[in-house]
Amino acid sequence: MTDYTDSYVDLLIKQYWEQPKARGEIELQAASWEKVRDILDQFVEEFDVDLATGNRLDIIGKIVGVSRVVPLVIPKVYFGFDDNTNARGFDDKFSAVEFTAPFRDRFERTYTNLELNDNDYRLFIRAKIAANNGSGYMVSDIENSIQSVINTLFEGEAYVVDKKDMSLVLYVSPSVDLVRIKAILRLGLLPKPQGVRYSIIVQAAVGETFGFADNPESLGFANKFDLENEPGGRFAERVEI
Repeated sequence: MTDYTDSYVDLLIKQYWEQPKARGEIELQAASWEKVRDILDQFVEEFDVDLATGNRLDIIGKIVGVSRVVPLVIPKVYFGFDDNTNARGFDDKFSAVEFTAPFRDRFERTYTNLELNDNDYRLFIRAKIAANNGSGYMVSDIENSIQSVINTLFEGEAYVVDKKDMSLVLYVSPSVDLVRIKAILRLGLLPKPQGVRYSIIVQAAVGETFGFADNPESLGFANKFDLENEPGGRFAERVEI
C-alpha cells in the first residue's frame, strides 16, 4: 500500500479495524482515487506555460485567447532586383541550387501566415495572460501595468508614451524584428485601456536615434572623419499599423 491508501485505511472506525473485508474495500477504493489524483497532479506540470509544448501549449493558448498561427505577416519572396532584399533573380541552368522566385501575380496576396514556434508562442501566451489580468495604468507597483506587459512582449526593448489624447505611442528598439512587431499587432496583444488606441508605432532606441540638441538622449549627424566617436544616429522609422 502507498501512503495515500494508508491514510484512508487509518480512518476506519474501531469496530471495522480488524475486519479484512472492510479494510479491503477501503484499500480498493483508495487505490482508484489515487489514480485519479495522480492524473490531476500531472495537469499542473503538463499545462504549465513554462513546461508545456506542442498540443498542450495550443490548448493553453486557446484558453487565454491567442493563436499560434498569425495571419499574413511573412512577406512572400518574388522575382526582383538587387535593391530588394526580399527578391530573387533569374534561374541559372548551370546551377541547380540557384535561389530563384516566381513573378508576382497582381491578384495574389503578398504576405503569408506565420506559425509560431513553442518559444515565441509561450512568450505571447505570457503576455496575453498578463494583459488579461492587467490594469489600465501605464505603470503600477501593484498590478500588471501596460508598461510591464510591453516589457514582457518585447523583452525590455520597448516602452509606451501616453499622448494624453486617448492615444498611445509605442517605441520599439530597431533590434526587434519587424515580423515580430507585425505578429504582435495581428494578434491584438498590445495592452491598452478601453477606448484608447495606438496612434503610432516607431522603431527607435534611446541613445541611438537621430535627434536635436534639446533631446539629450538622441544623436546628431555622423562625422565621416571620426566615426568611432561620432557615429551619428539612425532615423526613427514608423511602422505601418
